[in-house]
Amino acid sequence: MADPVRELYSEHRYPALSHSETDPAVLCVSARCGGLNSPALPAECRVVEVGCASGHNLLALAERYPESRFTGVDFSDTAIRVARRAAEAAELANIGFEHADLTDWDPGDRGFDYFIAHGMLSWVDDPRKERLLALAGRCLAPDGVACLSYNTLPGWALRKEAAAMVRALPALTPKGGGLGELLGALEEAAALGDKPYARHLASIFAAMRAKGEALLPFDELAPCCDPLHFAEVVERAAGQGLGYLGESTLPANLPPGLPPETLNRLRPLDGDPVRFQQTLDLLSGRTHRTSLFSRAGQALEPPTTAVVLHFAVRLMDHALPPEATPGEVLGLFHASLAAASPSCVKVSRLMEQTAGRLGSRWEPTRASKEIAGWLYQAARFGWVELRADELEVEPVPPERPRLSPLNLHHAREGLGLVDGFHRTCGFPEPHRAVVAALDGSRTRSELEQFAGDAAPDLHFGPWLVHLASRGLFPAG
Repeated sequence: MADPVRELYSEHRYPALSHSETDPAVLCVSARCGGLNSPALPAECRVVEVGCASGHNLLALAERYPESRFTGVDFSDTAIRVARRAAEAAELANIGFEHADLTDWDPGDRGFDYFIAHGMLSWVDDPRKERLLALAGRCLAPDGVACLSYNTLPGWALRKEAAAMVRALPALTPKGGGLGELLGALEEAAALGDKPYARHLASIFAAMRAKGEALLPFDELAPCCDPLHFAEVVERAAGQGLGYLGESTLPANLPPGLPPETLNRLRPLDGDPVRFQQTLDLLSGRTHRTSLFSRAGQALEPPTTAVVLHFAVRLMDHALPPEATPGEVLGLFHASLAAASPSCVKVSRLMEQTAGRLGSRWEPTRASKEIAGWLYQAARFGWVELRADELEVEPVPPERPRLSPLNLHHAREGLGLVDGFHRTCGFPEPHRAVVAALDGSRTRSELEQFAGDAAPDLHFGPWLVHLASRGLFPAG
């Protein structure tokens, strides 16, 4: 019997992408805030990614955390060969890739601190869903965290119908135009309506078009794209010995667009977190989740704001109004945080700087409580990002800009880079020769001259500064 999913991966290469929400430095924070007492620190942990494709997501983590151990598993032998070649080119000895189907992969007695399955749960049939959850329940270490992404209902319902119509309407564009042209035509047609439904449908076609023709066959247009209710996922996970912790990033626990009054109206659900989250999905129209699970029965501690004092933090929203940081303590703390940007620095270091500025007016107990409370809420609103580790970023490019060995390999292969915060950094075709030239052999002025010939439209100076601000030029 034909397997359309296997055929898809045999005929097309899954786009090389990193997923910042799967970074152990982020997962560790979210798990701690979810009540797990001792999730492994990213600097020394064991990570497996099931469905790793060509390893783009996992390889960058292995390069960043050389004392940790990484394992990638995928059923595509072509993808595994590509991943192994990249690991060899970057001389990464702490990562291995295994060619195996989800149904027969055996982790043995290995215990993993982080089990990642991005883009799997909604894209496999029911038996494989159960197998995936069973594997997570089986091979998690005692304080391990499973990170599972999936499309959610009811928000995905209309998107699913829109995708079905896209498959059925290839003749809508003149002269057999491509997928992008079809989506553009549907977006324009929907936008002609003046009802909220029409505007919503137009936004769905716009979002599909923005993903691009390389990704859509693996997402909305995949042979299997099965959106799930959040409550159903929690129930299925519980059947395999897993308990829900929260979402992979703190802001994702409260979807954007809901006013505070909406949350106040849901106070009666505080004692029923599953029903609370499912109601949030209904009210927000959320279409995707990346959820965290631990072993069922794990003793979870009620989270307190003081937990954030153990982390590192970076500023995400540079346009905060003064009223967002009321009082002298928070004002000075925020000033230190802004001065450290774009680096991610320990909260304790920022507190020391704040104390130094306040002098005798620094009251440790009161100030710590005030800063912790603000940071906890600021992280949930997305104003700041909390991480388990520091990340020093020098915003001034070095005299001889050099990418990491892995990113240099990606550049030479025409792939996107992965920045210091585990985000993919893509480039248009004319700029790729300049990216591949960032090997440390040229000075900035020599690179600028090279860029002028290879990519005349590239504003080289600001572009190079932007790359540096994303942590793409590691120290040393």
